[in-house]
Order: sequence, then C-alpha cells, then structure tokens
Amino acid sequence: MALSLASLTVGCQGPEDGGEGSGSSPRKPSATSKAPGGRPTGGKESAKPSPTTSKKKPGKGASAAALSCDQLRNAELQGPSLRLPDAPEGGIAFTDGRWEGDGVAVELQPQCGIGDVTGDPAADAVAAVKVTTGGTGRFYGLVTWRNDGGTPVPAAAASLGDRTPVVSIDASTPAPRQATVVYLTRGDSDPAAVVTIRRTAVYRVAEPAMTELRHSDAPYTP
Repeated sequence: MALSLASLTVGCQGPEDGGEGSGSSPRKPSATSKAPGGRPTGGKESAKPSPTTSKKKPGKGASAAALSCDQLRNAELQGPSLRLPDAPEGGIAFTDGRWEGDGVAVELQPQCGIGDVTGDPAADAVAAVKVTTGGTGRFYGLVTWRNDGGTPVPAAAASLGDRTPVVSIDASTPAPRQATVVYLTRGDSDPAAVVTIRRTAVYRVAEPAMTELRHSDAPYTP
C-alpha cells in the first residue's frame, strides 16, 4: 500500500523546469539569473558613470569667448548704468551701427580694439562713436563694452570733443585696464574747423569712466 501511494505521488509531479506539458506556470527567474548579454539582474552591482554624465560643465569662472568688433554694430550703447557723453538721455542701442532720435544721430566708428580692459579673464571691446547734433557739432567719444558671457555690455565711456576723429584704438596693451587711442585734435588757439595735432593718449577703464592717464602730441597736417 505504501509503495502504491509513493508511485502515485511521483506520477503527479510535473517536470522540474515547468516546461511544456507540465500543466503549471513557468518558473520565474531567480535573483541570480542573467539578463540578455550575461549581466546579472539581481544583487548589487557597482554603478559606472556614463560618458555623458561624467563630463564636467564649465563653471561661472570660465572665460567667455572674446568679443568681436562686428558684435558692436547691434549692441546696446546707453542704459541705466552708463550715460554716453554728448548723447541724449534714455536707452540707445545700435541697429547696424547706427541710432537716430530727436534730431540726434549716433554712429559706431570703424576704429575698434579687443582686449581685457575691465580686469576679468574675458576679452572686452573698445570702440569710437560719433554723435551728430542738429548743428555743426561732430562729437567723438570712446566706449568700453564689457564681455558678459560673450555679450557686449556698455561699461565705460569718455568724450574726445568736437570734430576730433579717431585714428586707431589698441586694447591689447599688457598694462591692466588700459587702452591706447590715437586721434586728431587741435591746439587751444587753433580754429575748431581744423585739426593740427595727432594725439596718442592712454586711457584707464574704471567703470563707468574712461580716464586719460597721459598723452603725447605730434604735429599733424591734413
């Protein structure tokens, strides 16, 4: 009798792997079974950073790309933090190098220099501008644009006077916060309609002003 019950019990058990014909559901994989590709699906596995997440992003101190003179042609010129000498009050921004309003025109001049003149690692821009009023005045000035993450932001300015065109600007000088400007001017006793002096002046940028440190003069004949 005992032998008959044992045989009956063995005969009722299905195949151990739960395969086809067993009459029972397939067995779930154990915690140590392997997923396709041979990687264990269970247990602890050390996390490996992916190539995309392991790259470091540049921080705030990273140097921005140098400004270009061409960027200034559509840059802001005057705002709440900077007032351009000889220009009317209010916001002024260039459109293709020019702004006009209330009978006054402000034009970006081709003379421009690129270099660090504000004391940070990014290269800034210094350029000449001309303000034309309704009369005979042609007022020239200098403007420094600070490099704010690759965007030119007006930071400092200086006036050169009436009918004093700029010849060149060099902002690459190794001296900190300085730019060398060459422009044409005249002596105190000379008529305003002529230029008789070629002046080389060194300016220091101390926002919001550009202050002349020194200059040297040479005779100039048109």
